Amino acid sequence: MTFRNQRLAEIREHIKAESSHDMQALLAGMTSDCFNDVAAVPKPFRGPKRVAERYRKHWAGFPDFKVRVKRLLAVGENTIVTENEWSGTHLGKFLGYSPTGKYVRVRALVVWHFKGKRLWGETVFFDMGSLLKRIGARISIPRNRRRTKRRD
Repeated sequence: MTFRNQRLAEIREHIKAESSHDMQALLAGMTSDCFNDVAAVPKPFRGPKRVAERYRKHWAGFPDFKVRVKRLLAVGENTIVTENEWSGTHLGKFLGYSPTGKYVRVRALVVWHFKGKRLWGETVFFDMGSLLKRIGARISIPRNRRRTKRRD
């Protein structure tokens, strides 16, 4: 098996564990200094404990969470970029938003990072505004921020 195919197999196993909510298998496929960097969240999750926390929160918000790779976009020496789609029903709290019961599909761009033959981490990019709209989240803007001075 080529090095590229080994890495693609690692990604497939990771996604299988992520979609089946198998934390043990998910973390077993990653390095001990693993990370998960979601661009819409202020700080990356670093280390197995924090990465597990990120997945648990996601799975709590979307108990039927599933991921699939739609396209392989790029393969580098230490990275692979994929276009993914994840789906699930918003049945639990997610990023502070109460459950709405809405089913969503979200497109995401994922940069998979490798150290040697092992998966080191992933950087995930998706449109948070579209996700919040799809789950029916209500966003309130504090009254004092609504009035902005116009510069003409």
